[in-house]
Amino acid sequence: MENTIHIGLLGCSKIAPFSILNPVKEIDGIDVCGIASSSFERAKIYADQHKIEKVYESYDAILKDEHVDVVYIPLANPQHKEWAIQALKHKKHVLVEKPITLFPEEVREIEKTASENHVHVLEALMVQHHPWQKELKDIIKSQKYGNLKKIKTRISFEIMGGKFEADNYRFQPENGGGCFIDESSYWLQFIQYMVGLYPVDYKGSSKFDGVNGCDWNFDAFLTYAEGVQAEFNASFDRASNATHWLEFENGEIKIHNFFKPCYGKYKIKFNIQDHQTGEHSVMEFLPENYYVNQMKFFIEVIQGKAENISLKESFERIDMMRKIYHSAKETLNSEVGTK
Repeated sequence: MENTIHIGLLGCSKIAPFSILNPVKEIDGIDVCGIASSSFERAKIYADQHKIEKVYESYDAILKDEHVDVVYIPLANPQHKEWAIQALKHKKHVLVEKPITLFPEEVREIEKTASENHVHVLEALMVQHHPWQKELKDIIKSQKYGNLKKIKTRISFEIMGGKFEADNYRFQPENGGGCFIDESSYWLQFIQYMVGLYPVDYKGSSKFDGVNGCDWNFDAFLTYAEGVQAEFNASFDRASNATHWLEFENGEIKIHNFFKPCYGKYKIKFNIQDHQTGEHSVMEFLPENYYVNQMKFFIEVIQGKAENISLKESFERIDMMRKIYHSAKETLNSEVGTK
């Protein structure tokens, strides 16, 4: 009996070797069986390069193939909803890159379609598939260092290099371009897991002075009833950085380079400063790969061995993302109007 789970790729993405093609080599009972692209020739070159067996004539063709069990969607943000829903209607499980959609109501549409067709959807936020987040949440709950006071996150990618592609959605505000929408999913998932996404106040700030009026630097702030504050800085023109700082009443925890396990099996380290004792310590986790963990999790969901992550969480993130983004737009318009 055939027990292998077959994955089909939509699009010739740069992320797929990290997120799918390499991880499946470490997991039994799963393979990438084919690829489709808006360009057959480009898909053929990509398939040859990555040793993918079958190239389909179109996205529709790969969805109609009953041999395909799971569809991976790393397309441009505006295309996520359309092709996720089409895949679900063809009874395919769907792994879709972040953000799952650009608008919260679209998450509801995807959720409804998945339920009607009895298949699963997972938003590909790989950072949540690692034990370090649970360990950190347990530290917060334990109050070992007193009450949590502030969480600060910095994520930046220097993506310009003096050039940009006019058709790249990251440089098109109307298609979810800019650093905040590109990077905030990681921050919002982290905050959501640690303290929830129900702040009493939120605010966004950006000059929107990047290419085509995109936000090249963005600051976001959340304030909670208990007094906890969360700050986020996203950037497209600063050196690569991915850091969380947690400030407690009696201590501080820093997590540097938390994206590193995207690129292989690497360690995550907590640098801990205990203000009461003056001691500095390091908590170190065994080397793991986010994408391998993510794929193993989704396979267990499909096989009925694990409960999936609810799309309610994705809805909350997209909803908060839009609110903060609009807050920054309204602030900028107000400032321009007073000049």
